[in-house]
Amino acid sequence: MRWGRWAVMLVMISLLSTPIASADLSMENQSLNLVCSNNVCSLSTKAVGDMALTGEERQANPAQPATIVLEFPMSPSQMTVSLLPATIESMIFDLRITEDNLGITRPELYVELVVGPSSNAWVIEPPELGDQGPYILENADLDHSNGRILKSGDEVLVRVSFDISQPVTWELHLAGESRIELPIEWSIDAEASNYDEPSSFSEPRAITLIGSTTQGGLMGADVDCFRFDVEAQLSSLTVMISWDSAPLEVEQSNVIPEFWDSEGRAESEPEIRTKYEGDLVVNDIRWMEPNEGEHTLCWTGMSDRYQTYSFTGSKTIMGVGSTTPEEFTGDATWDTGISQVGQTEFASQSNGAGVMTMVAASVSILVALSGYMMKLSSPWLPRFMLPLSILLLLFGGIISPAVSISNESPNPGEMTLDELLDKRLNRVYQGVINDDQGEFGPHWYGGFMGLNDGEQINLMLSIKSFHPVGDGRWQIQAQELDDIDLDRLVFGKLNDGPMSDENEVRFILRSGRLLALDLLLLEALLIVDEQPRGDVLHIQWDMVSDSGMSSLSSPAWTSRPDTVSSEDWRRVTTAVKPDLLSVSFCDCGIDAMELSIRSNPPSANDLITPQGIETSNGLIPNDFWVAVMGFCVLIAAAVVEKERREKGMSLASQILN
Repeated sequence: MRWGRWAVMLVMISLLSTPIASADLSMENQSLNLVCSNNVCSLSTKAVGDMALTGEERQANPAQPATIVLEFPMSPSQMTVSLLPATIESMIFDLRITEDNLGITRPELYVELVVGPSSNAWVIEPPELGDQGPYILENADLDHSNGRILKSGDEVLVRVSFDISQPVTWELHLAGESRIELPIEWSIDAEASNYDEPSSFSEPRAITLIGSTTQGGLMGADVDCFRFDVEAQLSSLTVMISWDSAPLEVEQSNVIPEFWDSEGRAESEPEIRTKYEGDLVVNDIRWMEPNEGEHTLCWTGMSDRYQTYSFTGSKTIMGVGSTTPEEFTGDATWDTGISQVGQTEFASQSNGAGVMTMVAASVSILVALSGYMMKLSSPWLPRFMLPLSILLLLFGGIISPAVSISNESPNPGEMTLDELLDKRLNRVYQGVINDDQGEFGPHWYGGFMGLNDGEQINLMLSIKSFHPVGDGRWQIQAQELDDIDLDRLVFGKLNDGPMSDENEVRFILRSGRLLALDLLLLEALLIVDEQPRGDVLHIQWDMVSDSGMSSLSSPAWTSRPDTVSSEDWRRVTTAVKPDLLSVSFCDCGIDAMELSIRSNPPSANDLITPQGIETSNGLIPNDFWVAVMGFCVLIAAAVVEKERREKGMSLASQILN
């Protein structure tokens, strides 16, 4: 930007002035308009105020250009806590030069944007010559080097400046014509959500734990304490706390609370069971044989972390009910069939030509060739029937089965399902140990089967059976999807290296959830248009990015095969997504997790036929029956020759007699 003679116009809002409109960046308010009224300018979520801001620069010239600086602070100030997006959707500034209808002298805009911890600057070129449209900047990256959290009271400001090098009148059109679109990914009203107050070390909140639900909010380095009575003769006391979904950058660590009696003695270490229920993280915390009397339960939050929760309690009286970890079943075996549709009762196995067919066809061809070494009674046998039999047997019984058998070997670079699942778990593992930062963020592990834009799924599966969908298509059941032991996969991956207890729980829950979702979707995608004849399935999908599903803290299916449209992907994932997916882990002396899926089965209309799935079929359709036809032609030729020989012998006998 050229700086000559300064002619500076600062249009700023006074904090003591009455704001002309509302302002607050949140999920509900993602657009900020540049507005002015009575020489007071600001950023507002409402398109109100003066229609334009105008200025004249009569002394400006190329030797001494004038620099115009316009400031628009947001007013009122920020109230909610918001998570800033990675990019700005758009910035639009409708700046015009009144004397220039062709846009020849329109200057460059220098734009500075301050959004809490993020400070950014861009130079926006004017529109093309003859275009009197606004200045537009789209999909510009935001600087997150100082964090992504916009807190209550943080500064939000846009500063626009430009140079004028000749006498002109400029106009900045407002009230909706100049605005910033900032797609806020998450926000919370921290003050309104902190409805458990007062609840602190000095003033614990008195509650009834058993049979009632208590709401709370751990806002920043908050301390939430609750006081309640514990009955005598309890075998165990369990607190079940549900943490509401929040992005990774703002969620609390879900740490285990402190729990002590009226004399300040801490209770024994609890047993902890952690699980996902939909998008919620649920902790079941159980203390064995707690002391009688008044107790205090406290959670301590982390700075710049914001999460709401609710909890309730349950008790077990001594001698009543189960009080051991055996009540935790630890069943995390994948059950195939959840995503199957159509006429599963008509499932069948491949009966395509194989080795025995090739042997039988080879023998039959040798028999047919031996016919040429004999004196045949009919000229049609060597000219028509024997060649036809040999061709049918050759293509249907040898060549086509040989192609099928060759297709049952792995293609270059092809993986087994176990190898693909191990790669998928490695993505989750790397994300957890790197705190989901940098290249190991949700994009690293959130894609289908853990693969992202530009990567390829190259997979070989064995066909266990297949059944008609009901609309002419077929759904395949893969052998590898039967009884997958998720425990073995997940806890085996933990042997790769040490983790903190908190990260272990996060890895176990995240892995169980993503594996279950991926297996659900993979089963639903095994749809083909033709009935399989071979025993092996080859899948090759080039992946592209997709919006996926679920919350920012636990994304899934954020990539799709490039042959599947975004609309089709949304349809099939919506149909397959379970109503409730619960993954539980119990820190009670056993390495096990539980998996529970509740969903309505999808319909055939919801499922698609993705390209890139090939079965190990032969060269020609129905090759087995082609070989049978060749064998039948050979038999027919033999019968014809036998009958003609018998008639000839009978006729010769009659003549000789």
